[in-house]
Amino acid sequence: MIDQIITGIATTIAGLYPDCTVYTEPVEQGLVEPAFYIHCINVDQSDLIAGRFRQSMPFEVVYFPLNGLADIYTTIQTLTPALRLLTLPDGTKIRGIEINGKPIDGEGHIFVTYDATLYIQGPSVAKMQTIEITERIK
Repeated sequence: MIDQIITGIATTIAGLYPDCTVYTEPVEQGLVEPAFYIHCINVDQSDLIAGRFRQSMPFEVVYFPLNGLADIYTTIQTLTPALRLLTLPDGTKIRGIEINGKPIDGEGHIFVTYDATLYIQGPSVAKMQTIEITERIK
């Protein structure tokens, strides 16, 4: 699921900024600006009933600008609404919540959380095929 969300975010960014490089793995050297880096911060999981559970996955999109703060503010203003509704590679749509962005140390940081309710398929249980009810009135 995390890989699908990262791909969805990267696709959205590439559509808005075709001239920028989008990294999904850390880059030690050779980063070409302007560029984006996407990563999942952590995964929180809470159990629900009937074999379901909810995963909350906060992501960070880091923007490495070419032209300083004005470029960062413009990018944050463009990306925050674009990350609100994300289309995954399989066509599923997922809504981003708690979206915010700010400049930190000369880079733009955009934070967005995606929640997903998942289901673990258990073993199949034999189910009743048919039932016959006979009534008699006295």
